[in-house]
Amino acid sequence: MAMFRNEALARGRFKRDPDRWQTEFGRWVADIGVPRIVAGLAHDPNLRVTNQAVYEWLQGHAPQPARAMALVEMSQGRLTLDAIYQHSRQIRQGDGDSGGPR
Repeated sequence: MAMFRNEALARGRFKRDPDRWQTEFGRWVADIGVPRIVAGLAHDPNLRVTNQAVYEWLQGHAPQPARAMALVEMSQGRLTLDAIYQHSRQIRQGDGDSGGPR
């Protein structure tokens, strides 16, 4: 039987980096859930992503602009492009990353 992520977190199997979940973008992802984000982008073949891609965004890798705009639309005004890219900058700075090209 599959274990839900929250249950796994509660049991200490996954460690959440608290900083990633404290930004406006991180809180929105936590509230809506990664599977709903993936499903919400799945209708457009050019926007499709995996769960792993969303977790990479949380780790500071910014989504492509078309996906970021789709996330803003999906959030119904809760997110802005600035909030998404600010998350990326903030997390990279916290990791000691130079923020240079990838």
